[in-house]
Amino acid sequence: MFPLTEIPLTPGLMLAFYTDGLIETPGTGLDDSIAGLAHHLAQADEGGLDLLIDHLLRAAGTDGQRADDIALLVLHNGVA
Repeated sequence: MFPLTEIPLTPGLMLAFYTDGLIETPGTGLDDSIAGLAHHLAQADEGGLDLLIDHLLRAAGTDGQRADDIALLVLHNGVA
């Protein structure tokens, strides 16, 4: 059995889990790509997670053919 670790999610906290297919773009450094994703997450409004995910996928340029698959999971602990 694996050990269980609990991490408290403070109100307003947002976590984004993603695969490299979301951020890797030929000709763009990995650090720049991660910084771009962080920027888009920081600019997220309270429009809902569906809109945020759509925005992140559009910003990643997912409308064309990609060499890698993309998985994206965003969790948001809304303010009570």
